[in-house]
Amino acid sequence: MTQGLKEVSSFLLGLVTVLTLLSFSIHSSKAATAEDVARLFQEKIVNGCSKIRPVMNQSDIVDVEMTLHIVSLLDVNEVQQSVEATIWMEVFWKNELMVWNPIDYGNLTLVYPPETNMWKPDLAISNGYDALTPVGLDFVLLQSKHDGETEWNPGQKVSFLCKIDVRKFPFDTQTCYMEFFNWAGKAEETSLNYRESKYMKSAKAMYENSEWTIIEKRAEKQQPTVHEKVRVILVLQRKSLSLVLTVLLPVILLAFLNVFVFLLPTESGEKLSFSVTVLLAQAVFLSFISGLMPQTSDSTSSLSIYISVQLILSAIYVLLTCFNLSMYHRDSNNRPIPSWLTKILCLVNINSEDNDYPYKGNDEKLVTMTGNRVCRIIDRIYFRVFLCFVFIITLIFLCDGLSSRMLT
Repeated sequence: MTQGLKEVSSFLLGLVTVLTLLSFSIHSSKAATAEDVARLFQEKIVNGCSKIRPVMNQSDIVDVEMTLHIVSLLDVNEVQQSVEATIWMEVFWKNELMVWNPIDYGNLTLVYPPETNMWKPDLAISNGYDALTPVGLDFVLLQSKHDGETEWNPGQKVSFLCKIDVRKFPFDTQTCYMEFFNWAGKAEETSLNYRESKYMKSAKAMYENSEWTIIEKRAEKQQPTVHEKVRVILVLQRKSLSLVLTVLLPVILLAFLNVFVFLLPTESGEKLSFSVTVLLAQAVFLSFISGLMPQTSDSTSSLSIYISVQLILSAIYVLLTCFNLSMYHRDSNNRPIPSWLTKILCLVNINSEDNDYPYKGNDEKLVTMTGNRVCRIIDRIYFRVFLCFVFIITLIFLCDGLSSRMLT
């Protein structure tokens, strides 16, 4: 019984001790009141000036650090060579004029002062597209801690210049940058640096663009000039799947389809109409897809070159078909096939199964070669040569574009 009373007494004593400590803790962690905040504003902020640099010794340099976040990539204009995006930033510096003891203000450690009474860096984008205007004019949010650490979170839509290289279209990757500098502060007054974000490690935008994706974001500090500059580099990669299905695949199919005009028998009477039809289809389709491709004078896409080559080949196919038809309908009795042509055809076609006139035969048999036979041999040569040529240039085009994509 006595042992039980001792245990109960020990438990009650411990409970009283814990409650006493909690009461002291609650009393010591008293929150700041509205009067404390108003008093701090009156003593530290109201009389502040946004033109006074936040250092006790005005000859000291203010260290400013910035972090850039991409909300969304709105547009990449290849013709105007500009990029439009929505961004927000984290800008940090220490304000030695805004330091206070939290105990004197009810343990107040953080306030949100107005921008009219606080110094902040006048950041601007030096390669802006529309105008050279400071960042954060539309949206300003300042917060200051008791130790002087100040954070500014500007956000807005920006447009900046970017050198667009479309040579690898539609497998192209663009490297663009935004160059920030403190417009109102020279290098001996303000030091500008980039701070990596602790929370957002991914380079991708918060809201993805339907045509482009950000695969890399890095920062470089430029060589010091009158103003210190920080260049934030964005590596943009085009999403090419849709363009491959709607543009690239039809172009390649038309290129190979056009070669098969030489397999069409001359007796069918459809060779010329087939070649002209494919030529017109290519011309109409290629004029349509040319409007989808970026038109710039600084660089020409390999796809444009590939399309131009195919259009020239289509015209050559029509001319060769006309030549073959003229040979087919040629009167061998009145206008015999030239002996030099028959010798070349027999030399090329010497191993063919239907070759009745080998090269070592007499010239009379070579001369009597009919136009039908000449057309069949020529068509066979044309088909093999142009099929290999189209395959090689298509392979070079695809390997060139895909290799650049794989390297990134």
